[in-house]
Amino acid sequence: MTSKRISKILELKQFTTDMYEAELKKSMNSLRNEEAKLSFIEKDIQTTIDEYSQTEEDGLVNLQKFELYYNYLQHMNKKAQKQKEIISRKTLDVQNKKNKVIDVLKEKKMVEILLNKLLDEEIKESDKKEQKELDFNYLSRKTRK
Repeated sequence: MTSKRISKILELKQFTTDMYEAELKKSMNSLRNEEAKLSFIEKDIQTTIDEYSQTEEDGLVNLQKFELYYNYLQHMNKKAQKQKEIISRKTLDVQNKKNKVIDVLKEKKMVEILLNKLLDEEIKESDKKEQKELDFNYLSRKTRK
């Protein structure tokens, strides 16, 4: 392979890396949004529990209010559970995308190493040719004298 061909492969690897990193960033932002939603739900649950506790302390709890609080808390707990499932799926997705980025970066590094070795060999070969030409010129001049 020539160094030009390997350079093109390296450019392709860079493009792929950038693409996977953008996907990872998008997934991480989505995960943060879902975590914020869960935090809001949990705060809402805690606020409702605090309100109920305060109402209970004041002695103003009747069966209808109790049922209302109970149904609302049950609904919010289901919502929180669904949100936790979403977060676990998003976390898994983020981890998979991180692994893809790592794999692509490893491949890119291997291509860079290959390119560097090839360039080193080309430089050595060029130096050898140049030295042969210099030696030939020197010997040619020396024999003409």
